[in-house]
Amino acid sequence: MISSEDKKYIMKLVKELIPGILMEINFNPSIKEVGHSFHGPFEAKLVEKLIAADPNFTTPEETRSIEDIKYKGNYINIKFGFDKKGNPNICSMHRLFKYFESGKIDSYYILSIDAKGPEYHLFNVYDYFDYTNFNYGPGQLMLKESKFKEVYTFNDESRRLTKSETILKMADMFKEAYDRHILLKTKQQKKIEEIASAYK
Repeated sequence: MISSEDKKYIMKLVKELIPGILMEINFNPSIKEVGHSFHGPFEAKLVEKLIAADPNFTTPEETRSIEDIKYKGNYINIKFGFDKKGNPNICSMHRLFKYFESGKIDSYYILSIDAKGPEYHLFNVYDYFDYTNFNYGPGQLMLKESKFKEVYTFNDESRRLTKSETILKMADMFKEAYDRHILLKTKQQKKIEEIASAYK
């Protein structure tokens, strides 16, 4: 976990770095699909600046990692956009479950920057599962951004669950998504069989 004081420090540092980064990448909010166009350059530049500012920030060790950067070993995924109101992908739900259950991680932080405002959010995904959506097919966990913003409070640790509660919460999410997935695939297969029967 990232401590309360460290979260304050990270947010202060990020807010100091953002204006310069937006200038360096020639950020232009008027272009089409602004978030898609600038998220890669922005995230790369922010990682570079954070590592240069503090050796507690480190790059991922794996090539296909679920984090963009680490702070004192804690995983952080950076999300950037402009006027963010969608359902951005967070991570593979299976990896979040596997890593947490095995003890590889005890948290998974999202550092979200919305250049309109700007707005900043830093939170542990495991504390906000009620504001996510999980699709069993692709296996991705997504953030319900609008609903999340309504309840988010920076540095709120009152939402934290025990490890057992978190595992059971995720298991319930898997089961609900699995049931929806099976129901959908059953309907799709039934429709195909109905069409095919006309050709027999």
